[in-house]
Amino acid sequence: MNHKYLSTALFSLMAISAIAQVDSTTTKLGKVTVTAASKFEQQRKDSGKPVIKITQEDIEKQSAASLADLLNQYAGIEINGARSNAGQNLSYFIRGGNNRQVSFLIDGAQVNDPSLIASDFDLRLVDLGQIEEIEILKGASSSLYGANAGTAVINIKLKEAARKKLRISIGSFVGTNSSAEDQEISPDEVTNSINTSGRLENGLTYAAGFHHQYTYGLSAVEPLDGSAARPDKFNRINGLGRIGYDNNDNFKLTSYVSFDEYTAEFDNFDFTDADNETYSRQIRWGTNAEYKYADQGSIVYNDVSTHTRRDTRSGSPTVFNSDGYSLDLFNKYAFDLSADGSHQLKTILGFNFRTNRFESEAIPFGSTGFEQTADEDETNFKIYDPYANVVYESSFGFNLNTGIRYNIHSDYDSELVYSVNPSWDFQLEDATLKFYGSYSTAYITPSLYQLFDRSFNLGNPDLQPETNKTREVGVEWFQKNTSLTLSVFDRRSENEVIFVSDPVTFQGRYENAPVDTQVFGLEASLQTRIADRFDLAANYSFADRTDDLIISRVPKQKVNASLRTKILDRTFLTLRYQYNDPRQDAFFNNTTFTTDPVTLEAYQLIDLDATYTLKNKDLTLFGGVSNLFNEDFTELYGFQTRGRNYKLGLRVNL
Repeated sequence: MNHKYLSTALFSLMAISAIAQVDSTTTKLGKVTVTAASKFEQQRKDSGKPVIKITQEDIEKQSAASLADLLNQYAGIEINGARSNAGQNLSYFIRGGNNRQVSFLIDGAQVNDPSLIASDFDLRLVDLGQIEEIEILKGASSSLYGANAGTAVINIKLKEAARKKLRISIGSFVGTNSSAEDQEISPDEVTNSINTSGRLENGLTYAAGFHHQYTYGLSAVEPLDGSAARPDKFNRINGLGRIGYDNNDNFKLTSYVSFDEYTAEFDNFDFTDADNETYSRQIRWGTNAEYKYADQGSIVYNDVSTHTRRDTRSGSPTVFNSDGYSLDLFNKYAFDLSADGSHQLKTILGFNFRTNRFESEAIPFGSTGFEQTADEDETNFKIYDPYANVVYESSFGFNLNTGIRYNIHSDYDSELVYSVNPSWDFQLEDATLKFYGSYSTAYITPSLYQLFDRSFNLGNPDLQPETNKTREVGVEWFQKNTSLTLSVFDRRSENEVIFVSDPVTFQGRYENAPVDTQVFGLEASLQTRIADRFDLAANYSFADRTDDLIISRVPKQKVNASLRTKILDRTFLTLRYQYNDPRQDAFFNNTTFTTDPVTLEAYQLIDLDATYTLKNKDLTLFGGVSNLFNEDFTELYGFQTRGRNYKLGLRVNL
């Protein structure tokens, strides 16, 4: 980035500082409540693991962003593809891991698409306007959340019903969607949403929402020969309905059904323009219930069914249909070990059941009709996991979070996973200093696609499960509206599943890595308020392999920062900055018929958002500029990225 741009940004910050005022009523960061680390509500300072909590306020500040854009701003997280065409496939590189090592939950139950390569969850299906809050638990957590929780657990909590009989929320945004080279100003992205919810006097709760996004203007690929490429469309529809009951005493229940679908156009993988598209539809329904049978005890039930269809309409057409089901049932009880309740033993005893299956069809080379390439009677599995977790909270600052899970898989040998997580906090006048450490194991079985794919003959039924061990130490400091976190981790994996291509036949398939893999990392995060004028958040991530494998597309170092201030009455300005280190990538060379490595250059991005709320009315106006200095960068080799773009919108609550 040109130095004059950085100078301009710094000058802007100084100008803002001269006139800024900020409401100083923000909740003290140490008292923020999280649940992901133990399934009990805990103050963040009492959690022995690093938990990121993204609140409704944080989400509303970036109403026009995508879920992937939002997650990309936090330490240790790289959602690759989020800065490209709206329909670009997403890769979840958290702490140097891959998609298979991340577990996604919606309202506490695991969600995924069993037909995807990594059997992960497609974030492109979800609209940010449906979400109440997000918790991200980093590090290995398989003992509490089961398979795939090797690097992180991301729990998405859907919006709760309003605390009145009827509330209507309407949002609408329009913006540009262009590359750095093509700075045409046209309304290429339109997003509209409406949500209603309420609570009746008899305890009945309800909610319904509809969201629509249409994006145009940006091509998926950037042709290597410099020729022009047609824009590729992304069109998404989201529908959500919820109904429940809450007696405001000892019982609450909510059931929901959601319908999410999108159509995304894409180009050929040899970086030439093409008229291809992917259609994806997922129907989910789930139930969440909690019965409090004693002051210190309750039974919690969460489940979700997912039914997904994916059609790839290209020169190699395929059709996938998949079904998944997840159930999590647990009893939680807290034993008081002291009269004042400051000394407690919190226990979780639970059972987790999961089943996945998929079927697929494809048109073989030289044929004109679809043929079955995977039968759900063969491509399926079941997991039965009993588990227990105990949290000891002392009255003198020492806490211990430990758990154990016995993974019973229908196709593989059973495996025991466990975690030990001590922490100790010290009160230093009005500040809290906490030290923590953890040792956790994880067990990740290959996905159904990696085992059985015959559409492209990539499957390998001889794959073995991956196991990994994660060690972590860290320190956190809290003082009023300031928190500082520093953590160091080391993850070692056996039998990691990787994709291998034969240099002679060019046929590829999935294999277990021939060597043990190891990732070392460091993360630092800061949140603070400066002179009652600025809300500052910044984080730094470092992740690197110490084996012979490369973390493709993952920056070794990454920096995020944001500064929010109140420049006028009811008017807020937010400046965000991101730096990504050079990254390694590879592409198939059609001239030499080899896979060639390539280094992607480092880049820096600056975004600017402004919000204004009308006096005496629940109406907020939004305006934003992303990639303010029109940085021309590469996120994936051969694919376009977004240049400077503008968005305007509003959100009103009735």
